[in-house]
Amino acid sequence: MAILAGRQHGVVAARQLLALGFTRREIERRVESRRLHRLHRGVYAVGHPGATPEGRYMAAVLACGPGARLSHWSAAAHWELLGTRNGVAIHVSAPGHLRGQKAITVHRVPLCESTKRHGIPVTTVPRTLLDLAAIASPKQLRRATNQAERKGWLDHRAVRELIGNHPRRSGMKAFVAVIASVHPLTRRTRSDLEADFLVLCRGEGIERPVSNGRIEGYEVDMHWPGTKLIVELDSYEYHRTPTQFDEDRRRDAALKLKGYTVIRVSDAWLLDDPKGVAETIRQLLRT
Repeated sequence: MAILAGRQHGVVAARQLLALGFTRREIERRVESRRLHRLHRGVYAVGHPGATPEGRYMAAVLACGPGARLSHWSAAAHWELLGTRNGVAIHVSAPGHLRGQKAITVHRVPLCESTKRHGIPVTTVPRTLLDLAAIASPKQLRRATNQAERKGWLDHRAVRELIGNHPRRSGMKAFVAVIASVHPLTRRTRSDLEADFLVLCRGEGIERPVSNGRIEGYEVDMHWPGTKLIVELDSYEYHRTPTQFDEDRRRDAALKLKGYTVIRVSDAWLLDDPKGVAETIRQLLRT
């Protein structure tokens, strides 16, 4: 029991003790003598009532049965993508239906990409970000994604496989967008960005612009006929070379000399602050 607890941050499950040869009565006696301290139904801290943060994570996973893994906010904290959310239940994903456990939020997820960190089963970094995309604010999701990118944990192949395995999962659109904004190998296509911009205009009551029209001999992304406003949609994928970057700036300058107002809307701005993008365009159209 001591060796097992040492591998699991000081906690054990009753089913594990039964597999080691303990009887239920022997487990109960150790609880009564305070050598085992109950953390959840069927999960105990060995020798002391407290548990480290890792021990609490491990205990929550053990309480949810075989195949369970840390997920959502708790996985993000365990990977150090976001800070620990004090007073919030530990999030665990599990393959089957479970009875409620105090201080644990259980997500029933049959298929879930997982690994181990510090010996604790946890969703992979890409899967953690996908789960966050359905519940976190755009700023929180972007902060976590930026941290994952800095640590080198956004594996291109794993991200693509995740998108292919769960195309209709809640949060997928936000996940793809935020990955595209920080990870150069998984940028959104031009058509994706244009479609999102047109959806924004429709939702905000902004007159639909003409897309990919020609102004003064140049093809521009978005233009409102009868106005001097042009919106260029920026993504790394279409401006990835110094030559292209320079040509875009020369074109902007040429259009400004003709009296046009050219603003550039990045995929990150469109994701993080769509209301701000809409209000900027609305005010420029008024003038």
